[in-house]
Amino acid sequence: MIEMSSTVLELENEIKSLVKSGKVILGLRKSLKAIKLGKARAVMVASKIPKELDDDIRYYAKLGNIPVITYPKTSVDLGLVCGKPFPVSVIAITDLSGSKLIDILQQGGS
Repeated sequence: MIEMSSTVLELENEIKSLVKSGKVILGLRKSLKAIKLGKARAVMVASKIPKELDDDIRYYAKLGNIPVITYPKTSVDLGLVCGKPFPVSVIAITDLSGSKLIDILQQGGS
């Protein structure tokens, strides 16, 4: 889990830039499909999603050696960060090149 500090702001800014560049897939079903097909390079889940969904995501991500990042806020907040007027519980990141996401997570002690 990431500390609620400037790290969260850095994480949110990085999410915004990934969404603008089109390197993400939003939503549970599409993200699970990307994980199963090996298209996802990382997965971000909101902190308060149903346990069954979280378990499914983590199971398939573990099979594919895909890192799972827990976003420290709710799916409504994650949706707002993505610029959507609806909750987003899962984001599959398809391209990490040029992204500082891994560096931010290592600083935050994920």
